[in-house]
Amino acid sequence: MINFAGFKKFFLYSLIGALIITATVAVITVLLGEFNETTGRVFLTLSMVILHSLISLTFIWDDERQNTFDRLAFFTNVLFTLIVVSFITSIFGIWEIIPGKLVWKLYQTYFLVGFASLHTDILSKALNKEKYLDLIVYCNFLFIGIVLIMLLPIIYLDKAYKLLGEFYYRLLGAAGIIDGTLSILAIIFFKLYIHKHPEVQNILAGGIPQSSQSKKGLSVWVWILIVYLIFQVITSIFITGTKMFFK
Repeated sequence: MINFAGFKKFFLYSLIGALIITATVAVITVLLGEFNETTGRVFLTLSMVILHSLISLTFIWDDERQNTFDRLAFFTNVLFTLIVVSFITSIFGIWEIIPGKLVWKLYQTYFLVGFASLHTDILSKALNKEKYLDLIVYCNFLFIGIVLIMLLPIIYLDKAYKLLGEFYYRLLGAAGIIDGTLSILAIIFFKLYIHKHPEVQNILAGGIPQSSQSKKGLSVWVWILIVYLIFQVITSIFITGTKMFFK
């Protein structure tokens, strides 16, 4: 795993510098009383700097509380990279270097990549425990990739449903159901494994011993993923069923 510590520190200092510069420009603009399109963009830029600074600080604060950087190293590195890319994208969008429609599509992609990395990182904690569990996890990795790749054309193609066809959406719905089901099974079997081996730390609960698990429970990231997976399965079934019913 690449160590992004220096890069993260550099980005945070860059945000601090950008915040000071942008705030200074905004204050001068307010004092001069000249409000125009450029002024609006300056204030939007200031808002984006503040927003991404708060997200970065919250990210670090969560690490201090739950040691997230070590427990979910792959996810945190991907997420921090997405924060950097998001900041650049927002600035390019505000100053119309890239069109707003593309900005929206890029943010949808960032969301999918972020969740896919969280999904993959959490599942990886269940590897090397039981052979059947390894098989479930590796199959799940495959379907995470399939769902991600199949969602991208829907994001970037205009009139995607017409171009891709109904069968494509059925395949996507089926892949989503399999993806979510495999993930929930992996979590259940991993919890059963931990129950049989109390000497093993429960990584899903934050890397704490089984004896302390009742005090802390599952990590908030795991609960977010579980809710997302349940929503994914239910939505896939509902959409597929609706299209077949009204065909």
